[in-house]
Amino acid sequence: MHTIPVRFGGNGGNVSPMVYGQFIEHLLNCIDGGIYDPQSPFADAAGIRTDVLELASALKPPILRFPGGTVMCLYHWEDAVGPLETRKRRRNIIWGGEIEPGFGTAEFVAYCRRLGAEPMICVNMASGTPEEAGNWVEYCNGTGNSYYAALRRAHGYAEPFQVKYWCIGNECYAEPDIGTQNDVNVYIRDAREFIKFMKLNDPSIKTVLVGCDDMAWNRAVLDALHPMADYLSYHHYSAEAGHGLYGPFAGEKNLVSALRSLSDLLDEYPETVTDFSPWYRFPPRAGKIRLAIDEWNIWNANDSKTYGLDAVYSWRDAIWVASALNDLLACEAVEIANMAQMVNVIAPILADANGAYYQTIAYPLLQYRRDMLGQRVTLDYDSPVLETEVGTIDALNLLALRQPDGHLHLAAVNRDFENAYTLDLGDGADVSVTRLSAPARAVCRADRNCVRTETLTLPRRAVELAPGAVHFIFL
Repeated sequence: MHTIPVRFGGNGGNVSPMVYGQFIEHLLNCIDGGIYDPQSPFADAAGIRTDVLELASALKPPILRFPGGTVMCLYHWEDAVGPLETRKRRRNIIWGGEIEPGFGTAEFVAYCRRLGAEPMICVNMASGTPEEAGNWVEYCNGTGNSYYAALRRAHGYAEPFQVKYWCIGNECYAEPDIGTQNDVNVYIRDAREFIKFMKLNDPSIKTVLVGCDDMAWNRAVLDALHPMADYLSYHHYSAEAGHGLYGPFAGEKNLVSALRSLSDLLDEYPETVTDFSPWYRFPPRAGKIRLAIDEWNIWNANDSKTYGLDAVYSWRDAIWVASALNDLLACEAVEIANMAQMVNVIAPILADANGAYYQTIAYPLLQYRRDMLGQRVTLDYDSPVLETEVGTIDALNLLALRQPDGHLHLAAVNRDFENAYTLDLGDGADVSVTRLSAPARAVCRADRNCVRTETLTLPRRAVELAPGAVHFIFL
C-alpha cells in the first residue's frame, strides 16, 4: 500500500463558521411542499414541515439565503407580508408554477431563528427598484415610527428582524435572465443606487456584490464599488456532464483555480477605505473584502422540465462535496458559503408526502459541521495522481485545522475509488478516525441509509484511507 508522509506546518487564519450556510429559493418544491406545506400531516401551526426542520436543524446552518436565486428577478417582497388573505400570488415565470406567498419575509426570518441561522436576503434588481429594496431594509430593521417599521409592527413583529446580510442582485451577468444588468456598467450604476437606498435605511448592513468567472467583470465592479462592498459573490456548480465517474472533479479543479484568482484580486483593495465622501451619509466598509460563495453544489443541469434540479445523489457526489468543502475551508478569503439548495432541489434533504430523509451529500456536511472548525494549518504531502476521463486529478484532498486546545483535526478525502492509501502522520500516540464510505454509485433512500460510518483507532504512522471514503482524523 502506498504510504504518504504528511507534515504539519504553521497556522493560518480561522475558518469562518459561515462557510456551512444553506440556500432556499422559490423553485420547484424547495419551499412550497418542502419547507412550507400547511396541508402536510408533518406541518405545524405555522405551516412549517417539522420533519424537514428536524433534519435541517441537524445541519446547523449558520446562515440561510433567500428568496433566490434567479427567481429574485421577479420577487416583490410586499406580495408576501401581512395577513395571508391579502397577499399576492404571482406566476413564477422563471421556474414555472406560482410563488407561494405564505412563506414570506417574516416566515423566512422565523425559520432562520428556529435553525439558529442568520438570514441573508437577495434583492430584486431586475424588476424591482432601489427604493423597494430600501423599504425592505426598513421593514426588516427599522426601529422608529416610519411607515415600513410601523407596518412590520402592525403585522405582529414588534422587534426588528436585524437582517445583516444583503445580496445586491443575483447572477446579474447572465444575459438570458430577466434584467438589464448583464452589462457590467449598468450593474455598477444600479448597484450603487440600491446600496444607497439600503444603507441609508440601515448603515450597519453588509452588502454582497455580484461576481462571476469573468475576472474583468469582477475587477470593474470592485474598482467602482469596493468602498461599499463587504463581500464579492461567486457561484460554482460542477457536473458529471457525461464524462463518467470523475466528471465533476474537473469542475472542482476550476473551483480551486477561481478561488485563487478571486483571492488575489481581493488583495488588491485596501483594508481601510479612505477618501469616502461624507455626503453618502453612511460609512464605507470596514475591513477586507471577503468572498461569499453563496451558491455551490454538484448539479447535472439539463434541458428537461426540471433542468436536472430534482437530483438524486450518489456517494461519488458526496466525495465531491467533501472535496469542495476542503477547498472552501482552505481559502482564507472565503467567509460565507451557501450550499444550493437545502431541500428537494439539488439538496441534502429530500421530502415528499411520506416524510423526509438525507441524501448522500448530507453525511459529509453533518460531520464537517461538527468537527471542522478551527485555525488553518499548512500541510506538506504529495498526493498520488489519478488518470481519469477528465485528465489528471489528485487522489487525495487533505485539510487540517488546529483546535483551541491545540489538537489537530484532519479531513482526508480519498477520491480513488479503487485503491487505499496510508498516511504517515509522524510520531505520536494512536489517532481516532471517523470514516464515511459507500459504493461510488450508491444512493440513499427513505428506508435505507447507504452511508457506512465507522469509528476507528489507528497508529499515527499508518492511518489507512479506504477507497472512495471521507476520513476525519483527530490527533
